[in-house]
Amino acid sequence: MKYFNEVLLKFEKPDWSANPEFCVIDAILESRPDLILMFSSDIIGNEAASSFGRQDTPSVEQIVRAAIFKEMRGMDYRELEYAQNDSRICETFIKLDGRDPFSFQLFQKYISRIKPESLHRVLVEINKIAISEGLEDVQRVSQDSTVVKTNIHYPTNNSLVWDCVKSSTQLLAQLKQEIDTLDFIDYTKSAKMTFYEINVTRGETNRCPLFLQIRGTGLVEQNRMDNCVRFSENPLLSTGL
Repeated sequence: MKYFNEVLLKFEKPDWSANPEFCVIDAILESRPDLILMFSSDIIGNEAASSFGRQDTPSVEQIVRAAIFKEMRGMDYRELEYAQNDSRICETFIKLDGRDPFSFQLFQKYISRIKPESLHRVLVEINKIAISEGLEDVQRVSQDSTVVKTNIHYPTNNSLVWDCVKSSTQLLAQLKQEIDTLDFIDYTKSAKMTFYEINVTRGETNRCPLFLQIRGTGLVEQNRMDNCVRFSENPLLSTGL
């Protein structure tokens, strides 16, 4: 029992040092209850506020805190339910106070009512307070890239040339937004028709002229991109691509 009590004491208080951002947000929400009230109309709406506490539904503050925790950790609702048991930071931040965690269905029911603009507005306000207090200097920003696992199309010569035509035209369109004098002909419509025609045409003899046609378009696109790079230092020379 000696070691059990010592371990229990260690787990009673969360270590905020590993998650300082939640410590800051927790302090701000404690001192600014008006930020929580900004969500009341989204969560409760015309419903009467619950007077039964934990036995009925989570409070508006618990729902808001859970939404912030979920958003900042990039969790789904099932992961949020698990974190209430697994993470002392999550349990303390959501203010479970040693009670059983809320189900993912219950959180999904109420958190999904929060409008994205409401959550964005409060997060911006929290950041403003953190900056004014010197807790955040906004000099460095960390961001994780999102990768979606998907199958690529089979890389045939036809599809690769079509990808080149499509991508180069998109890049030229973006460049035109920066250079008003830039003018170019969009070949994607004719190249796309040739691309599909090659796919449905049988026989190498019949496909060969079509492939030479789309390959010619690809060479035109390559030449236009080369010109953009060559004349990038003088935008006036890159007109009429």
